[in-house]
Amino acid sequence: MTAKEQTQRIKDIAREKGWSVSIDDKSQSNVLFEFQRFTKYGQDFLFNADMHGGDIDNLIAGIKEYYEGFDPDYEAYLWIGNDGHGKNGAPYHIKDIVADMEDAEEQIYELLQALEVEFI
Repeated sequence: MTAKEQTQRIKDIAREKGWSVSIDDKSQSNVLFEFQRFTKYGQDFLFNADMHGGDIDNLIAGIKEYYEGFDPDYEAYLWIGNDGHGKNGAPYHIKDIVADMEDAEEQIYELLQALEVEFI
């Protein structure tokens, strides 16, 4: 599979899982993928992962590292205003913000699993 075909397959898998994908491939040795989606409560959620030297294992390892370090409670904390409720379009109740971030974590995991099944 060529690098271009591989990149396209990654995009296709991500889209099948509900993600929008932007790619910065200006560097010959590094491709930056930005995965974006809206959570069920409408928050614009995104993260980046690099693929060095066309090696899909690097991309999968980067997504796995992001997933393993993802903390739904901390992410929810970022969306809680001074009044103890959601801010910047986040749900009003804290429990809904946490649930939304737990859902985001699950979506990251599903993307990771789909890429592992395809490429590993």
